Amino acid sequence: MNRKFIIDSLSKDIKYSEEQRQIIKSIEEAKEELSRARQYFDLVSNPSLVDYAIYMEQAAKSRYSYLLAEAKDKGVEIDTSYVLMALNAI
Repeated sequence: MNRKFIIDSLSKDIKYSEEQRQIIKSIEEAKEELSRARQYFDLVSNPSLVDYAIYMEQAAKSRYSYLLAEAKDKGVEIDTSYVLMALNAI
């Protein structure tokens, strides 16, 4: 699945402000960052690197939570029908 394509498609179909588009993009980036942090944790074995991986994951979770709260405050909503249309286009 090409997430960037889906996000771009959603942004074009729904009339978002530039600020809302940036929040959506940042949320997607934060999700990817969280995924990378979890993958890194699975790869390391050195205790110091495990600690670092834990801190990376916690920072990514905090950023993701913050961005979700910002999106809620700004009234950013994504209709599931748009997600389904974008997925079918892939």
